Amino acid sequence: MPTKTDFATLDRLATVATRVRLANLTVADLDRPSGCPGWDVRNLLSHLVGGNLRFAQALRGEPADWPSRDAEPVASPLAEFDASAAEMAAAVAGLDDPKRLVRLEAGEPPAFFAVGVHGADMLVHGWDLAVATGQDPTLDPDLCAAALAVIERYPPSFWGPGQFFAPRIDTSSAEPQARLLAFSGRDSSR
Repeated sequence: MPTKTDFATLDRLATVATRVRLANLTVADLDRPSGCPGWDVRNLLSHLVGGNLRFAQALRGEPADWPSRDAEPVASPLAEFDASAAEMAAAVAGLDDPKRLVRLEAGEPPAFFAVGVHGADMLVHGWDLAVATGQDPTLDPDLCAAALAVIERYPPSFWGPGQFFAPRIDTSSAEPQARLLAFSGRDSSR
C-alpha cells in the first residue's frame, strides 16, 4: 500500500494493474473508442508504451521526444507494454538523485515526483482501458489515494490539452476512485 510519498510503489502497482487489463485485450478491442477524446484503444496503448519510454528517458537524464509519445507504434500490445514497462522500472530503480529535476512535457519536477506523475497517468489510463473494453473498472482505493496525492500537487502547467489531464469535474464524493477520476476529468458513472 503506497503512502503519499511512495511514488515508486504507486508507479509499480499502477503499471501492474494496467497490465492485467491489457492482458485481457482482444484484437477487436483495439478499434474501440477509448473514452479519451480522439483516441481508440490502439492510440491509448501507444500513449502508454510511449509514456513508459519517454518517462524512462527523462528519468535517466536523456532528452525525451514528448511530442512523439502518442505515435509509438504498437504491433504486439502486451509484449511492447511489458518491454517498455521494464525500461521504466529500470529507470526508477537506477535513479541517482530523487530530487534531480527531470524534463517532462509540462514542466521540470523532481525525479521522485515525475515517477508519481507516471504512476497516476498509468492508473487513470488503466481505468480508461477497462471501461473501453468492458472490463471491471474498479481501482484499488489505496492507489487512488496515492495518485490523488500526486495530481493534487500538479502545477497549472500540467493541466489542459496536450498536458496530463483534462479539466477537472466537480464531485462531492469522498470515495477515492470517484475523486481521482473527477479530478482527472473523467465521469466515474460510465
